[in-house]
Amino acid sequence: FPPQKQSKTESFMKLDFFLRRFFWFFSSKPIGYALLGAGVVMVFFPIGGNRSSVFDFFSSPSQQSAEVLDMDGFSRIPVLRGGRVKPLDSVARNALLVLRNKRTALDQNDQKVPAIEWLAKVLFDHSAADRLKSFLVDHDQLLGLIDRKLAVDGKFYSYSELEPYLSQIDSSAREAGEVEQELRDSFDQNVIELYRSLLLYRKLKFTLSPEKPPVESKMLADLGADELFYNPLTDSDQTEEYARFRSLTSELVEDPSLIAMGSDAFSKVVYFVDHYSRANLWSEFYPIPPESGDSDKKWRSVGESLVGKEPIDSSEKRNLDPARFSSLLRELVGLEQTSLQDRLNDILETKKMDPTSLFAAQYAEAIKLRREVDPILKKYENLRLAYASGDIPNFNQSVTAIRSESNARAGDSLAKIGFEKTYNSFEPFYRSSVAYVAIFFLASISWLLNAQTTSDGQTAGSVVFYRNCAYYLTLIVLLVHTFGLLGRMYIEGRPPVTNLYSSALFIGWGSVLLCLFTEKYVRLGIASAMGSMIGCGSLIIAHNLSLDSSLNPTGDTMEMMRAVLDSNFWLATHVVTVTIGYSTTFLAGFLGIAYVIIHLLGRSWGASNLLGAKLVSSEKQTSKTIGSMIFGVTCFSLFFSLVGTVLGGIWADQSWGRFWGWDAKENGALLIVIWNAIILHARWAGTARIRGISCMAIFGNVVTAWSWFGTNMLGVGLHTYGFMDKAFIPLMFFVGSQLLIIGLAYLPVLLASVPTRSTRTL
Repeated sequence: FPPQKQSKTESFMKLDFFLRRFFWFFSSKPIGYALLGAGVVMVFFPIGGNRSSVFDFFSSPSQQSAEVLDMDGFSRIPVLRGGRVKPLDSVARNALLVLRNKRTALDQNDQKVPAIEWLAKVLFDHSAADRLKSFLVDHDQLLGLIDRKLAVDGKFYSYSELEPYLSQIDSSAREAGEVEQELRDSFDQNVIELYRSLLLYRKLKFTLSPEKPPVESKMLADLGADELFYNPLTDSDQTEEYARFRSLTSELVEDPSLIAMGSDAFSKVVYFVDHYSRANLWSEFYPIPPESGDSDKKWRSVGESLVGKEPIDSSEKRNLDPARFSSLLRELVGLEQTSLQDRLNDILETKKMDPTSLFAAQYAEAIKLRREVDPILKKYENLRLAYASGDIPNFNQSVTAIRSESNARAGDSLAKIGFEKTYNSFEPFYRSSVAYVAIFFLASISWLLNAQTTSDGQTAGSVVFYRNCAYYLTLIVLLVHTFGLLGRMYIEGRPPVTNLYSSALFIGWGSVLLCLFTEKYVRLGIASAMGSMIGCGSLIIAHNLSLDSSLNPTGDTMEMMRAVLDSNFWLATHVVTVTIGYSTTFLAGFLGIAYVIIHLLGRSWGASNLLGAKLVSSEKQTSKTIGSMIFGVTCFSLFFSLVGTVLGGIWADQSWGRFWGWDAKENGALLIVIWNAIILHARWAGTARIRGISCMAIFGNVVTAWSWFGTNMLGVGLHTYGFMDKAFIPLMFFVGSQLLIIGLAYLPVLLASVPTRSTRTL
């Protein structure tokens, strides 16, 4: 052979040797069982110290040892955040997701700190919390603002490291906030996100313990109120400060004539009411359960339990009439409690534009109606002091007392707390994403082993074995994925699709489900591989959506519904149906990608080696099978896309008064319907064969991605409730990859049309 031919032959000999070694190793069934077992372990058993196993759902929480802090019980304490009652475990995980894009913090030695332990330090030990690396800063210009370099100092920082630069961060964030959102650059976005993270951290720190005003405050000195605030040297806990405030309000109740401008007692009460009202603004969650007999079941912050909630913005206080304010307040405090409550309700209903009356109503409630310090505040203070001093028995007793008090007062609203805590630890979608990789690996092995044939030309037993392993592992992982969706539905009380995050979860689930049924009847390993790719890819997309602060500012993906979506009926019909259309269109596109890969491998390897010969011999039958699968899936997609779009029009007619308005999202849904119809028309008319149909299905991925994400980046129309701009680069990368695959599909045709050297010579 000429030298170049000899080199190519040697390469194929090496490849053939590698493949034979590969076949020999993986043809052993124990190896296959080991891989299958590894996939099952990923699904059902703990992966890391901060996760639980599936068996935790069927067992009650174990009794905590008296020798260690009951952090499990602490993580189950219920609070209200983001309009939903949830355990502290969810608050901790979601807050860290915003701050660090992780659900753990780091200590000074870069060791992971579980979320609930981090939150305990933030709430009860501020100095220790400030030293934990809780913030992500990875933008070069932002790192320069704090005199750091990514290559030297890393990207995770503590509050103590950022504190000297708070003024620079604050001023830069304010400047960036004045820039229109469409014109902000990456630095503007990053500095605003860091500012919000620092704000969230400070809110968490002072949620249970309102921050004392600066000692040098002139007003504090003029009033002589400094001794009324909590002093750790003389007071047992901060509830003594609250009790002193209550004694001041009692003086005014006993003698309403003290309510007058210039009165010392009244001035102190006004100061404290303003102080606790400001504390409401620094409460990230509501730790105090509804009061007994409260028909509204209203949760409160510490400040709200003491002085109520300001009826309007604090800046409106400058517009009140001081003389009329004190006169009206004196009149209100002089009323009996029942009459006072009726009068306050009347003021809040009829005086909505009168700041003097509204603030007088708030002060009257704080002075006359809120006479006692909520007993649960004492329990939280005991918890704080026990944690700070390392008093394990008192800490555990306080945890039990708070949970018992909350259960007694909140009742049925806490039924899901225990489930949500265990659900968080199990992390079904993380486990599923890892296991989908194992499925793809098993299916890929079955394709490679397919190069082996038995003496009679039948498929080797090892091939069937690995295909079955991929199929059954897909079934197991799909059950976990399904459990994840059902768990969210149970916690939220909503259908499976409520926002972009949940749509990604559902699209992956729908694709894997359809692949499972396809693989059941056409056991080639193709559907398993494509289903695992879509499943894993959709879960990765969902994870990145959960990190986007523009979509998920609180870190909680189970947020309260926006008014336009707050309808379980339409969420269960239009949104779910059209999302199934998305998933099936993606599945058809990925089956088209599978065809292109098989076609290119067969053309590039030819019959030069064992695997290439097998690909060439089976390409015709495989192509026919994939073509049938694409056709069947596209039929499903057209049906669900069309029905979902029509249902969306009916919903729009009921919500907005028009069936169709050529909104960007509506146009995107219509494009999917039209494109699927074009694919089916080309198939029925014979205009396109398997390669053409596959490439059209691949381009369907582009159409669906635009409808799913692209329309949201426009920021126009009535569907801007899912606005996001960070997906532009990933979306363009995905579109480019699909166009590249389409181009590669026709590469053999283009090469065949180019005349060879010998032909040109002739």
